[in-house]
Amino acid sequence: MSESDVTILGNFVEPEAVSFEGSLSFNIKAAYIEKKKLWKSKDITAEFLGNFWKAILDIENIRPTIHFVCAELMENAVYHSIKSDYLIRIQLCFKSDELMIYVQNSIDTGKAEDLKTFIRSLLEAEDLKKLFVQRMKAAKKSGSKKSQVGLITIMKDRGARLSWKIEQESEITSVMTLARIRLKEKGNLK
Repeated sequence: MSESDVTILGNFVEPEAVSFEGSLSFNIKAAYIEKKKLWKSKDITAEFLGNFWKAILDIENIRPTIHFVCAELMENAVYHSIKSDYLIRIQLCFKSDELMIYVQNSIDTGKAEDLKTFIRSLLEAEDLKKLFVQRMKAAKKSGSKKSQVGLITIMKDRGARLSWKIEQESEITSVMTLARIRLKEKGNLK
């Protein structure tokens, strides 16, 4: 794949490029997560991940943050995956000062430019609260259920820093989202 087929948005770091103190990952084909059952399956998985890392990291408010971020990213991954045999990959890694959540999925190549435009608007936003309200109003006005406020909320309310690696091929595009959550000493989030 040529360099021009890969777009990096934000401060993306490949999982292989970081020395982690621990990680947990799983892969599942999109076909095994029915969109009708998405809410239940993503919540069960996000709950497990939140509880697991709470026990490992012993940080007071980490469980609800991990639960919310993982649930939102998994929902997006399943909802937007176009190939049922494509693996959705979820990997949580931690360093002493940071938890990194990677989620990889496929999207329709025809929708890649719209995704990049939205991501750029998100990363360049000076006021996330204002962007949140604008997206909600636009969704209400158009009658759309796709407000795209989940990613805004991850940044605005959970303090995560988001970045993306988008690899375009002819029919399918791979999207890897990275949410970075700063950690303090044991007991608190930064």
